[in-house]
Amino acid sequence: MSERIRAAGFTLVEMLVAVALMALMALICWRGLVYVANQRDTIEREGTELAQIVRVFAQLERDLAERVPNGALPASGVPRDLPLAVGVYPVEEGAVEIEIARFVPAVPGMPHAVRVLYRVKAGGLVRSTRTLDELPAAAKNEVLLLPRTASLHVRVHSGGFWVEAVRDARVQPSTPASAIEVAVEDASGARYVKVLPL
Repeated sequence: MSERIRAAGFTLVEMLVAVALMALMALICWRGLVYVANQRDTIEREGTELAQIVRVFAQLERDLAERVPNGALPASGVPRDLPLAVGVYPVEEGAVEIEIARFVPAVPGMPHAVRVLYRVKAGGLVRSTRTLDELPAAAKNEVLLLPRTASLHVRVHSGGFWVEAVRDARVQPSTPASAIEVAVEDASGARYVKVLPL
């Protein structure tokens, strides 16, 4: 009686199925790696932008903390809810700029006061300084803080309510402001808000 002995191994069809499955798995893995690499670039870019925004808000908070006290500045004669060293002024089309009179350390002696100005220009949010007696056009040391910034908005917490920092001069403030809210909006529409105590 003769028995047919089957040879050990794979058939051609089995080999083709295995190669096709391996090619499919390689394609899926490759697509996954490309997606992860793209996400990593996005996360790094967003992380850099967030670090810039945190630094800007920290600088603004420091400028407000080191502002000139009300007693050291001449009274304006107009009732205001903001401290005398802080001003929010309209520019064009609803845009505003923030001006803060603050002390800076001087090497050979007493600290002196300067005006710090935050405003949006074509390149983004800039910070510049000038002395107290110089005209606004004389601003120097202009530094681009946040590129691609489209707008700057400011609100004030006064009398238990949030109100626009720039409003009709006939509206009398009820109480001095306790906080200021600064909102920065970039060109893509992302909005970053920081509330700073006064």
